[in-house]
Amino acid sequence: MTTLTAPIFLRRTLLATLLGGLAASAWATPNNIVISQVYGAGGNAGAAWNKDFIELFNRSSEPASLGGLSVHYHSATGTGNSSFLLLPNVTLQPGQYFLITAAGGANGADVGTPNATAPSAMNLSGNGGRVSLSTSTTSLPPAVAHASIVEMVGYGNANVSEGGQAPAPSLTNSIQREAAGCTDTDNNSSDFVSRLVTGPRNMDSARNVCSGVPVAKPIVPSCPAALVAEKGSAASILLSATDPDSIVDKAAIVAGALPGIGLSGLVPATADGGKAEVTLQADGSLAAGKYPVTIEFGNNEGEKASCTVNVTVSGELSISQIQGAKATSDYDGAVVATRGVITAKVGNGFFLQDPNGDDDPATSDAIYVFGTNTTAAVGDLVRVTATVDEYKPNGASRSYTELKDVTYITTIGSGYTIVPTNIGLPEPDLGRYEAMLVRFTTPLTVNGNRYLGDRGELILSNGRRENPTNRHPAGSPEAAALLAENKANQVVLDDGIFTTPATIPYLAEDGTVRAGDTVHDLTGVLDFGSLGGGGAGFKLQPTVAPVFSRTNARLPAPTLPAGVKVASANVLNFFTSFPDGTDAWGKASPGCTVGGKTSPSECRGADNLAEFVRQRDKIVASLKALDADVVGLMEIENNGDVATGYLVDQLNAAYGKPTYAVVPKPAATGTDAIRVAMIYKPQVLNLVGNRSLSDGDAIHNRPPMGASFKAANGAVFSVIVNHFKSKASCGGAGSGDTDPGNGQGCWDKLRTSQAQRLASWFIPQVTSAAQDPDVLVIGDLNAYAFENPINYLTGSAGLVNQIERFVRPQGMPYSYVFDGQSGYLDHALASASLSSQVAGAAEWHNNADEPEAIDYNLGDTPKDQFTMDPYRASDHDPVVVSLNLTPTYADLSASVKITLGGFTVNRLTGKYSGNVTITNTSGQPLSGPLHFLLQGLPAGVTLDNASGTRNGAPYLSLPQATIAAGATVTLGTTFTNPSRTSINYTPKLFSGSF
Repeated sequence: MTTLTAPIFLRRTLLATLLGGLAASAWATPNNIVISQVYGAGGNAGAAWNKDFIELFNRSSEPASLGGLSVHYHSATGTGNSSFLLLPNVTLQPGQYFLITAAGGANGADVGTPNATAPSAMNLSGNGGRVSLSTSTTSLPPAVAHASIVEMVGYGNANVSEGGQAPAPSLTNSIQREAAGCTDTDNNSSDFVSRLVTGPRNMDSARNVCSGVPVAKPIVPSCPAALVAEKGSAASILLSATDPDSIVDKAAIVAGALPGIGLSGLVPATADGGKAEVTLQADGSLAAGKYPVTIEFGNNEGEKASCTVNVTVSGELSISQIQGAKATSDYDGAVVATRGVITAKVGNGFFLQDPNGDDDPATSDAIYVFGTNTTAAVGDLVRVTATVDEYKPNGASRSYTELKDVTYITTIGSGYTIVPTNIGLPEPDLGRYEAMLVRFTTPLTVNGNRYLGDRGELILSNGRRENPTNRHPAGSPEAAALLAENKANQVVLDDGIFTTPATIPYLAEDGTVRAGDTVHDLTGVLDFGSLGGGGAGFKLQPTVAPVFSRTNARLPAPTLPAGVKVASANVLNFFTSFPDGTDAWGKASPGCTVGGKTSPSECRGADNLAEFVRQRDKIVASLKALDADVVGLMEIENNGDVATGYLVDQLNAAYGKPTYAVVPKPAATGTDAIRVAMIYKPQVLNLVGNRSLSDGDAIHNRPPMGASFKAANGAVFSVIVNHFKSKASCGGAGSGDTDPGNGQGCWDKLRTSQAQRLASWFIPQVTSAAQDPDVLVIGDLNAYAFENPINYLTGSAGLVNQIERFVRPQGMPYSYVFDGQSGYLDHALASASLSSQVAGAAEWHNNADEPEAIDYNLGDTPKDQFTMDPYRASDHDPVVVSLNLTPTYADLSASVKITLGGFTVNRLTGKYSGNVTITNTSGQPLSGPLHFLLQGLPAGVTLDNASGTRNGAPYLSLPQATIAAGATVTLGTTFTNPSRTSINYTPKLFSGSF
């Protein structure tokens, strides 16, 4: 390697010096071991492989030792020292690979068996970094090509590389040295390509000799996976091995040897490439069970290769013996016989339970028998011969012991009754009851119903589970403890059908089962399998029909103390343009716009007009029931004010009169297909400046929208509607935005930055324009109550959380249910000046608790459960706040005596003049500014010297700032009265400003 960046130009000289100290070293040249492949997205969502890995390769024509070498990793532009791994003293033959695995996760295919495992600190980037091969035994400094380095690849935006950087890998691509590792021009950019990973290669992989020198070919054993024997009977099986360039002449058991198992009759090969054969025997003395045996073959050149055969002996075991107390059965893969009573028949199998059990609470007394449709009935005692299997569904963290490949089943008796075992939640180890008939003695509460329609599933827990970061700061010990408690407090009620149910189960007469509803004495068999939404868990297949109690009633919209009501409502993709290329008026539509692309495929929400009418009517019913004076909307189509205007028209039609108006869209509405919007009641509030504001900064793809309003009592306040970055869709997330596993999901760093921008820039812009500090921040912030964005807004920014003030004291606050846990993403945060004027706040649980299967969509369930009501109008619950705004003026009429004098007429001008005397009778000084209001002047009569008008009535501002107790003030009035009508009015005195 000679073309590294400047700090390493003298490396060959230093390397020669270093290598000179390795007596009889296998190093032929500095170029014999190279890095042949690097993959850094292991385990991420969408990843091809479940672990990061680095692949080394001997591209020389001689054996090469890894002894004395280390592998180092630096981030692309990081400032820290390397994480590193000291390599073992292993010799690689020409063309042989060496696999090192690093950090990983749950996603992607298994990389296979590594030859070495890097420390946990070595967490490779999926798009940029630097991997080095070095003679150093300590960490290397950053941003330099250290003199100890003998090989390097810098990829993506790495700041050090051999020549130019290698291309960046991806979720599915690794960077691979050309010619399967042979190409080495000392330029990473030309030596490496980014391509689909065909498989990480290790020392057992096929060799790729670069120089054409013949490589010793390995021994190839041929061994069946299992030798199956009946208890009490002997059995044997023939094993063989070949070697293309040597003679296989040895065989021995090197692991698993025990009395009753042995090898006999070795017939060595007679020439290179010939077949050696040997017999593996098991005699009748072996007890029922599974015995893994490793057989090693050897050749005349000292090479060895091995294979493993599972000797399985069938015999009758109790179900408890098969299950055992460990996580997996000791008899996995063995053919056994057992007996028990059928407790339930589900799918193409049945549950079998020992009627006597073993009185050991650590072992289950039941097992699921998979893949057989027996004529035996529930209550029959049967004997079954089958293979023990540890079934592990996709995404599961544990397996489920069951029987499969049934070879024999017979009915022994009938009429047996199994008494359910009483259990409760929380239960940290449901595995000890797997497949058993159980009864939950604790009432169970519905915590999730999202997959009721397509899977027949309900998530049940003891009480309602709160999302940990809805109650405690993310990453805190308290949040971790609550998460662990929640995990132990769940079972999924299934419907005994492993396909979409023809009729949605468990619905009450009103067509729903709500999160918060309860079921008592739930009885059934404890199954384990895949769950809706991914992963796996324990599921109860009921044997007694569950009966749910409506303990979480459908309530009307909340009633709050009188005041100006402000609501936040997520309308779940309310689009007037549809994916089928039409719109809400039945016309052709070009589609919806995301960034610069317009297409019907970018539209969300209703698929067509028929679905849209159902969606529209539910949303209108919900908003009409809320009846708020200002409503902030999230997830409405970003098509100017078209969708918002349409919704207002439909709302006004439902009221039967013009009730709402659109707050005009701001200058910036973002690049997403959805935006935030606002509507308000002009009869209740005046829109200050008849405009709205937004923040078009690039940090927002859905910019916040602010508007200011003036109430009838003169008070001014502002509302800012927000829709922060979501927790999901994690592709492209960088440092701080990947999912840390602490409950905050992805994009926490971005959401926190959005919160900081909101507090430091946009709120001051809105309050400055309003010339009033009172502001209410509402909307879907996609963060639970104690996650970083909210902690910032309620900490450093000084906003006051109204949900915590008014809802938390009454019970768990929530507006969204996800993964069977409840919390609120929809917020109401008031400035300190406005918080004291908040009279109340509430959530209306008309959406989050309802099953998705009963929404407006057509064709997603075999039976349509739609009803025209305000329930399940969205997936988020609306939030409503009542503001008891401090008036800007006060009526002092009761504190004074007002005397109206007579009028004189100026015959020259026709003007009427008169005096008014105001006497302070309150006994206290009256402070101003003070205004004399003339209510109810006759039509055509005008006060010429008016200072202004309020609600159409003229007023005079008194020059005095204060009227002392008992003092009298005289005002002159001049009127234009062309009709010479009698001038009369109701006099009023106010203080403050109009």
